[in-house]
Amino acid sequence: MNISLLSSNTFQIQINQKLPKIELNFAQTEQIKQDENTDRFGRKIEYYDYYAGSYGDINIVQKYGTTTQTKEEALDEFIARQTKSILGGAFYNSTFGASDIKGISESGYFFNNDYYRYGKIPQEYYLNSYANSNLIDTKFGKAELFLDLAGDNDRLGVGSFSSNSQLFRFDSDGNGFVDKNDTYFDKLKIRAYDKDGNEIIKKLSEVVDSINLKDFIDSKSNALKKLEAQKDNYGTIEAYENSLQSLKDYNPYSIFKPEVRYESMNENDIKELSKLADEDGWIDINSNLGAFNGLLGVAYAKQGVDGSYRLEELSSYPHTINFGFNNVFDTTTKEYYWRDSDKNSYQNQQYTRFMNLYNDYMSELKNRDDYINEFDDEAKAKYQNVKSSVMLSIEREFSSATGLNFTLENLQKVKDSFEKDRANTANMLKDTDALTAIRINKNGTFTLKFNSGREIIVNELYKDSGKAFDVELNLNAKFATPIELNQDIDLVVSAAKIQDKITGQIEIKSLKDLGVEIIKKLSNNKFALQTKDGKTIIIDQIYTRFMPNNQNDINLIDDKDKFYPKPLRIWV
Repeated sequence: MNISLLSSNTFQIQINQKLPKIELNFAQTEQIKQDENTDRFGRKIEYYDYYAGSYGDINIVQKYGTTTQTKEEALDEFIARQTKSILGGAFYNSTFGASDIKGISESGYFFNNDYYRYGKIPQEYYLNSYANSNLIDTKFGKAELFLDLAGDNDRLGVGSFSSNSQLFRFDSDGNGFVDKNDTYFDKLKIRAYDKDGNEIIKKLSEVVDSINLKDFIDSKSNALKKLEAQKDNYGTIEAYENSLQSLKDYNPYSIFKPEVRYESMNENDIKELSKLADEDGWIDINSNLGAFNGLLGVAYAKQGVDGSYRLEELSSYPHTINFGFNNVFDTTTKEYYWRDSDKNSYQNQQYTRFMNLYNDYMSELKNRDDYINEFDDEAKAKYQNVKSSVMLSIEREFSSATGLNFTLENLQKVKDSFEKDRANTANMLKDTDALTAIRINKNGTFTLKFNSGREIIVNELYKDSGKAFDVELNLNAKFATPIELNQDIDLVVSAAKIQDKITGQIEIKSLKDLGVEIIKKLSNNKFALQTKDGKTIIIDQIYTRFMPNNQNDINLIDDKDKFYPKPLRIWV
């Protein structure tokens, strides 16, 4: 197999009409005899060579360019492409049944403008030398990273990291750490060398518990210095100053989820916000674009299908085009309006989009299993977990839309929830309408108004801190009963931000270290912590602390276990 072809040769099915979708009952249909010029549905196959990625059905990978491959060879090609695309941050558009994908072809659900892009990396000037290195620090020494999707130690030789910055694409839960909770953590391996130059390959999980991605982010001052060093390359002073301002405004931590970046709005924040209100108390977003622009740096707590809470970032425009397809931009008013006046439009849109996502995934799953089932038992075991790019993209979009990790059980849970209560479930998914106004109510709550006609009341708003913490907001604590609060909160990993009375510095301390015995919720959305020594500490939020990576001093590691530099090869 010629791996060099992966970056250039591609394949594509050309269709001029919408093709029927496989129904959920998956009834057996008559198989169409397939020859070398048709796919398994009897359609003529057309082939392309171009550089924009690939689009096509795994079934026709076997006739790849002018080379006919076995199914095993085709799947190796498939895995190699996928490895390269995951590392590159954009999936190739490969599938187990291109004709079955209705949601994609008709812009049918949640996919955003960069349909196959994911795992953004911070702006290049904010990446430090560690991020640009291809050696990761471990307690045994430095090692090279690689992605091993097939479990064969990257036999095809396409999984090596070009730089550590690619790790940002592996933080699937967005908390700023790559660890066991992330999708591909068990597929990441390291390659190192012992003192005799022998190669060592281990799972990443064997040498680190987690990787803190904030270690790869440079300071703003250093980022600006790096930009200034390139000043002469900008041609004009205006171009340089525009780039300078953009870099100053850029927040490298915005790639992480809001729960690790946001904090409660304090009284002063709300006072400043209220200055924007009209006589009826409404703050019109469009009239205050100087203060609000795009993502507002404001969020509220939203309950998901599983009952837990997450932060929803408010936006003055729809997050995506397809996900909020009823939003239309008016070039005159510069506002997004909702095209459908039906009061149930929003909930019906959310339902339709989700069902298209559900159906597409189930179709792909069936086609994948049908393809794999033709192998012998050994090959089945090897390829049973292979997923198409469409499947991986749907899984990511599902998590983005619902806040849940993707599993077939969770996929079915959301479907069942829609069937039970469509309106409530629609509101649990990511907002697809645009925020138009905020009102600060006399009782301290907030009313949020959206262009779809929805209005919701929330108890609290949160603001973007502009940085990322090594703790995560425990939003469930805000909504727990007093009994749940004191029974379910783990004092070891739960933490609070406390101001040091002498230095004035804000410190993060675990509730156990503070000696907390009882937690009480106050009427102003704050908490009172009662300690063993009789003190009461008032805090805004309870956080969940990420346990620090236990990296032992390398000097304490036995020499036989240490990693050494890659041996030099001297050619005579």
